[in-house]
Amino acid sequence: MFSRILVCFDQSDHAASALRIAADLAKRYSAILVIVHVPEQQNDAIAVGAEVIFVPTDEAEIRARAAEVLANGVAIATEAGHAAATTKVLRGSPAEAILKFAKEDGIDLIVAGRRGLGTLRGLLVGSVSQKLTSHAACPVLTVQ
Repeated sequence: MFSRILVCFDQSDHAASALRIAADLAKRYSAILVIVHVPEQQNDAIAVGAEVIFVPTDEAEIRARAAEVLANGVAIATEAGHAAATTKVLRGSPAEAILKFAKEDGIDLIVAGRRGLGTLRGLLVGSVSQKLTSHAACPVLTVQ
């Protein structure tokens, strides 16, 4: 039924629950499990008088943090019984990046936590899981 399962992981409790369920489904269907993480873009700024100076994002730090997040995801998947998970760091708006990757990679099920570590903006304009459910070309399972 499912051959390629994508799970969104940001280390939130909901994402960890989603990952455990996705790992179980992948094991049951002998499916490939792909754990994806979309690092949140942080735009630090310093006010200097009447001007604002934006501090450049340290790409090495973002990559290191993403690797740490995905390593934790692989550990959870392994603990849940699926030791062969692959990982991918995506960039951009989380929902758009996940939808694009899912389409390009032939994903046939997306599993996501109902709530993640999103910002206040997510509460105002809709969560990633809502956008995935509305726009994905494949089934989406949201987990609480």
